[in-house]
Amino acid sequence: MTDLSIIIVNWNTREMLAGCLESVAGCRSQVACETFVIDNASTDGSAVMVREHFPWVQLIQNTENVGFAAANNQGIREATGRYVVLLNSDTLVPDGALSALLALGDAMPRAGILGPKLVNPDGSFQAGPNEFPTLASVVLETWGLVQWFTRNPNHPSYPETRCQVAMECDWIGGACMVVRREAIDQVGLLDEQFFMNSEEVDWCRRMRDRGWAIWFTPQVQIIHLGGGSA
Repeated sequence: MTDLSIIIVNWNTREMLAGCLESVAGCRSQVACETFVIDNASTDGSAVMVREHFPWVQLIQNTENVGFAAANNQGIREATGRYVVLLNSDTLVPDGALSALLALGDAMPRAGILGPKLVNPDGSFQAGPNEFPTLASVVLETWGLVQWFTRNPNHPSYPETRCQVAMECDWIGGACMVVRREAIDQVGLLDEQFFMNSEEVDWCRRMRDRGWAIWFTPQVQIIHLGGGSA
């Protein structure tokens, strides 16, 4: 039985994608996993690189950029794992991180989605759990005032001081999400009306509405280079 189905959507991030795949390669010796790369019509040779250097990856090559949510859904439909891991191409996964998230999921049957702490390449804090947006926060963000108003440079994430312990939360960022297959079967796929961004917020909300918990753990850290996927 496959434990983890790792799904990586790529659009013109050839070098970052290579680094990401190299970092997850070790997972294959730790848990039963499969890896999909869904390439959204890249023009930088990403697909050729995957075929030549990572033959164990299942490559889905789109002829157009269908967007982040739709491309992830392509991978989810093919996935056979008990958990689906949505992983950005601009991430690096430390050894043992995914197996630790798997163990946490198995220990917490109510957890529909689990997420790690995201850190910058220098190890500094980047993001943790988040609260759902409100009308006020959306207006402030539109005006570019939300970080000043909240005194939180990591908004919408909680500030680092609140991210020291595992906790239930409203939503976690889509750079790395471990999602229980049972929850996906009940709640459904990502909403493809979101081309990119906010699809993970919507998914977490729908999961919570159906009784699934969203969990954050700071004990597992993923390096997020940031901006590459966009």
